[in-house]
Formats: sequence, structure tokens, C-alpha cells
Amino acid sequence: MAAKFHILDLPPELLLNILSYLPATDVSSVCQTCTKLNEVADQEIVWQNLIKSEFNIKNHIGCYDGSYKDVYTKVLHKYKDMLGIWQPEMGSYGGLLHIKLRDGRIIGEECFAPVDPDVYHNLRKKVLFSIQLSEDTTHEEILCYRGFDRPHPSSIQWTEAGTVKFHCSDSDRHKHPEGKQKEFESWLVEETGQRPSEFFVHGQELLLMKFLVTTQLGCTYDLTRLSFPQPEANVIVQPGLFKGNYGGHGIELIMLTYLPDMMAEGKKITGDPNVPANKISLYIDLRRPMFLNRDQQQTIDLLQQIDIPDSPPDSYPHNLPPQPFRVPDDCFERFSGTPHKCIGRFHAKGQIAGHDFSNPSRTPGHWVVFDENTFGFLWLELKSFSLYSRVQEHFD
Repeated sequence: MAAKFHILDLPPELLLNILSYLPATDVSSVCQTCTKLNEVADQEIVWQNLIKSEFNIKNHIGCYDGSYKDVYTKVLHKYKDMLGIWQPEMGSYGGLLHIKLRDGRIIGEECFAPVDPDVYHNLRKKVLFSIQLSEDTTHEEILCYRGFDRPHPSSIQWTEAGTVKFHCSDSDRHKHPEGKQKEFESWLVEETGQRPSEFFVHGQELLLMKFLVTTQLGCTYDLTRLSFPQPEANVIVQPGLFKGNYGGHGIELIMLTYLPDMMAEGKKITGDPNVPANKISLYIDLRRPMFLNRDQQQTIDLLQQIDIPDSPPDSYPHNLPPQPFRVPDDCFERFSGTPHKCIGRFHAKGQIAGHDFSNPSRTPGHWVVFDENTFGFLWLELKSFSLYSRVQEHFD
């Protein structure tokens, strides 16, 4: 008669290897069965492998501030559902927040559009908060990084609506030690890359308004999860996040998505007091491609006078011929690096409005695609041209 086999008869090294492949819920259950398995499950390699597997970490994990078990059970397991891209509710301005795992801590990193007018520059990034083990490793602590002092306590709560509420518990730490004026000047240089004396009065008014709103709301605000559109087949440019010029409001972020019936739209992720975040900025009619020679684009007035025929409806997206592009002479161009050839041009409309989104309307324009990562929008009635460049950062 064969001898009975019991898993506890296996060598500890083999038990350890088995446990290192289990998910966290099973490891927790194993810990409660007997003293021997509890001791095996308490080994660091089990929790290190669990972290690597659950968070798709390919490389070696370095040393954490605390044991791997403490980091997982007290920080990562509790807050792992927060990982990803979120949009802060920051008045009309919106925003982009990337919550990610770094070195055993969960980091909330604000992502800002580059300094106007270069849309090709990378996003500016700044840590907003961290969730990590306390110094005595007994619990997690949430720290706010805003302001001019060292990190200070804050809190994060899930709401019934599935959003997250961030609250700084010590907003006095946000203040500049030399007063509000110095705080504004410091923010201004960070926001624009220029000294305050170099701005026009109107530009300062717009920036001052943004400073007052964002600093006031920066102590407590809700975060809403942001989803990126999936790749599309048979489109002229893939959907996704783009940086674009918006005149005196600077560079803003929009999400390009495709709709049924050969339409596309650009939704603001960051906005301004005229057209706020989460409003549609661009309405694109893919059923109406056009072809223009260089002479037809000399001025906005000429573009509005000529009868621009639509290209054949079956030309989109594979049969669109390349065509020349120029910014009309009577058109304001904020950025000088605009390409001189495009791969597609379409009738479109852009949304404009007064302050506080008063009297919104759609004004005619052209959506001009230069390549997979770059497009422009010609605002005909405003006589202005905006350039948009794809956000290249990967949000892992």
C-alpha cells in the first residue's frame, strides 16, 4: 500500500517556490492554515514575486522602505485600483494625473502641457502626492507635495460614484514664505518659462485667473478616471491625446476620438474659461475631404471666397493624395514649425464661447492632417491656426 502524501512533507524550499506563484488572496488563505505554511508564506521572495506578477514588473525589484510584505499588504493591495490616468476637477481648467507604482510607493504625478508655444515638447511633470509606508512601517501614509515646504499629510477617499477625492490636510504648506506675490511669480515662471515683466497686461490677467483658481482648488478636488480610446482601423490618424495651441490660453490637451458616420471630435482634457475641460473643441467631418493647391491658400479671405469642391467620398482614408499646405498670410500662427505638406484636409468646425462658456457656437474651419502624430486646425473666421502634436509619453 502506497504511503500517504501530505503537502507539509515537502521541503520548505519547494513549498516556498509553490507559494511564490499564488495570487495574494490564496497566499493570505495559506497563511491561516498552519504555523509551517504561515512561516513559509512570510518569506520575502513570496511577496516580491507577487508584486512583480501583479504589477507586471519585468526588471529586478530594488530595496523598498520596509519589507515587501508590508509594502504589498499595507499600501499596494489597498490602493492598487487607483493606478492609471485620472482627470482632476479643477474648475474650467481640468488636468491630467498619472497614478503609478514607483519603488514601492504609489505616486500621483500631475502632467502639464508644455510651455507655449512649442507643442512638440514633452509634458511637464510634477509629483502631487505619494502613498507609502510610514517610517515605523505600521501603516500607510499619504503625503502632499504641493507648495514650498516639505511633504505634508493629506488624504484620499473613494466616493460612491467611483471617483477619488484628494484632500490636503495642511494647505498652509502651499504658501510661499515671502507672500502671495512671490507665490504667483514662482508659478508664472513655471507655467510660462518667462519673467513676469515680459507679459502683456491681458496675458497676465488670464494667467492670474488661472493661478487663483488652481491654487484655491488645489487643496481638495475630485479625480475622475480617464479612458484612452482603442486603436482604430482605416483612419487617417490614430486616436489619442494631443497638445494644441489655444491662443492666449496657451497649450491645452485634447483627446481625439472617432464617432460613427465618419465623424471625429477633439474633447478638451484641459481647458480654459471660454471653452472648459470636457467640452468638445473640434468637430470633424471625415465625409468631406478637400484638395487645395498652394495658391488657393494665400489668404483666409481667398479660402472663404472660392468654392472648395469635396473630394470623392470613397477617397478616405486610403486614396487621399498628399497636398501642399501653407498658413494663409492674413492668419495668426502662434508656432512657426508648421509642416508644408499634409496628407489630408477636411471640413470641420471649432467650438468658441464667451467667458464661462457663454453663448457657445461652432465656427467653420479646416482639419489638416500632416502625419500620424501631427494635425492642425485652421479657424477661418478667427483667422488663426492651431497646431496639435501627439503626446508621446507612455502611461504604464
